[in-house]
Amino acid sequence: MTAVISDAPSASSYLLAESPKCLLAQADAVPGRFQEDGWGVGFFNARGVPAVVKSAGPARLEKKAFAKAAAAAVSRVSVAHLRDASNPGKINKELLIGRANTQPFSGGELLFAHNGTLFIKEEIKSLLGKYAAGVKGLNDSEVLFWQVVKMLDVYGSPVKALEMALDEIRTVWISCKDRYPGLEAPCRGLNIFLASKNSLTVLCHYSGAWSSSVKKTGVPGGKTALLTPGWGFGSIAWRRDGGRAVFSSEPADARPGWKKMNDLQIAHAELKGGRLGLKFSDIKGAAL
Repeated sequence: MTAVISDAPSASSYLLAESPKCLLAQADAVPGRFQEDGWGVGFFNARGVPAVVKSAGPARLEKKAFAKAAAAAVSRVSVAHLRDASNPGKINKELLIGRANTQPFSGGELLFAHNGTLFIKEEIKSLLGKYAAGVKGLNDSEVLFWQVVKMLDVYGSPVKALEMALDEIRTVWISCKDRYPGLEAPCRGLNIFLASKNSLTVLCHYSGAWSSSVKKTGVPGGKTALLTPGWGFGSIAWRRDGGRAVFSSEPADARPGWKKMNDLQIAHAELKGGRLGLKFSDIKGAAL
């Protein structure tokens, strides 16, 4: 997934669909690791309302449609996602593929994308209250989205909302982990992009259940990124160029200057008075 926030409306076609390391190039970069289960490009239209172009088909077979969507996403904030469907509930996979389960998700004034797997989807969904009505598909990431919306309505701050969503997952896990023998953590990855028309908030958390393989290989899950040798899979890349900041699941082009977010770190980029501010904060407490 890739997200861009800029002080002027623009398309991010190069990063999404043109660079040799763009998001679209990741779709079929490594045999056996194809991102086959849908794609989406989200942005904010001239009225500041979220708009999403998405398909449940493989991006590698719909490259022209993806590139067209990327070119049309002229916005100060955009979020794009390729899906490799997780299936924590062991549901018939045919039921997991479809537009309702494809990211980015939108609701109200927000766009949301997530890489990873929330194993305790049903437990978290049971705590959504009125927000459960927003869940239209069977995707664990959509449950996570509405959990974050719930926290945002309570706390007002997107940074605090992500922190409290993580805290709730940690608390619920303590009470239900006996029902999940063999699992070390409630999730495998909580890399989250939460966007409004003037802000982008990013949570990087990609260790937890993969801790054993991290010790052996030095990278989460024992995997490396799809197009960047030596870049640990799940380590969010970011770069700032003046009035623009880019966050991506790995470097989205070959230019220098890409940096790694730390595990359990939140970045918050916000446009105020036409200027882009960017802050990073670390989450206190044990990793999931």
